[in-house]
Amino acid sequence: MECKICNVKKLTSEYPSNPLSDLCEHHHLLVCLRCVIREVDKNYQCPVEGCSIMIDAGECIPLWECKAKLKQLTFDYSDRERAQAAEAAAAASASGASSGIFTVNLTTLLGESLSVDLDSNQPVDKLKDQVLQQWTDRSKNKIKLLFNGDELTDSQSLASAGLSSGCRVQVLFVLQELTPDLTEVRMCMSWGWPGGKDHTDYLDTACFTFSAGATGRIQFLHCIDFRSSHRQNAISAGISQTYNQVIRHDGPARKCGQTRTSESSFTVWPQNLDELRAPVGRFDQQNVPTVPVTHLFFVTFTYRNTNIDRFNHPQLQVFDQRDPQTPLCSTNLNPRAKGLVVCLLSKPGGRGAWQVTDVGQPLAEGSIRDYRPVERACVRIINSTRRG
Repeated sequence: MECKICNVKKLTSEYPSNPLSDLCEHHHLLVCLRCVIREVDKNYQCPVEGCSIMIDAGECIPLWECKAKLKQLTFDYSDRERAQAAEAAAAASASGASSGIFTVNLTTLLGESLSVDLDSNQPVDKLKDQVLQQWTDRSKNKIKLLFNGDELTDSQSLASAGLSSGCRVQVLFVLQELTPDLTEVRMCMSWGWPGGKDHTDYLDTACFTFSAGATGRIQFLHCIDFRSSHRQNAISAGISQTYNQVIRHDGPARKCGQTRTSESSFTVWPQNLDELRAPVGRFDQQNVPTVPVTHLFFVTFTYRNTNIDRFNHPQLQVFDQRDPQTPLCSTNLNPRAKGLVVCLLSKPGGRGAWQVTDVGQPLAEGSIRDYRPVERACVRIINSTRRG
């Protein structure tokens, strides 16, 4: 059964036995124990979509039961999948099947897939050739391949990398690697005015931060947008303090009447990303624990719920602030949807340099007033990079 929030398939034992309140009109919670506990601690509300019943975490007996039940569970999905892959590779080796043709399933962050048949002794580099045949607009040196969350190197053979027939390899299309010389970059989303005229509609931009630990738990942390960064309240103060000199929303969209375009941007200081930790929970709570920030998703929505493709040449560009006129990379934003997960800033496999990875996930649900569907979409993307 798949959890409606984290979108991970889990056993029945990993779900609550009863609703959190007698006032809840739904009979079952199709939300796993971990997500129930996290959502109630964060929002003080039943996490089932459409249910608005408020929950007192300190007095809710069903919630206590959820916490007690969770303590008895010791599942670690990433470790389990690694063990299964290792067992499959060992079985193939014992049977003499490690040298021969087997099938590898390639999958992108958008869920696009390609199955290829290769000799197990061929190098990983051959997998990239297959990717280029399918996605012809990509560059080979910008392709990263992940298996069970670890990046594959070009020179190792498929067999030595632990791949076996039927396994899944994640394909990442990297836009830009943030090397140590890039001390300050600007993530800029720009668009031309519809019909060439200044318009009340525009693209609203946000950055969603997550922590994905080695245990498999994924925690949504904060949304950094114009409202949260520039209003004078506890949230804006907390975000400003937590993300200071790491990532900043640069304020209202800037217009250029001469080119009939607008842009909205973030400033990122890559050298500080490794040390970034953020509190889990509300900023107005005391003694809130902090966790490392591992994934930052850049998202855009149209202000008036129209489709993004009604704007002229919407695009993302990444600039080195030392040369603010020449983009390091760019990608077009042209979905027939009102929202888009544009890109992901992370360390694939948890090692090496931080990288800006193209996502391009259209969002049929959500808006600048309702970010919960965006959280769920981002969790699905994180899960897809961790399972082989």
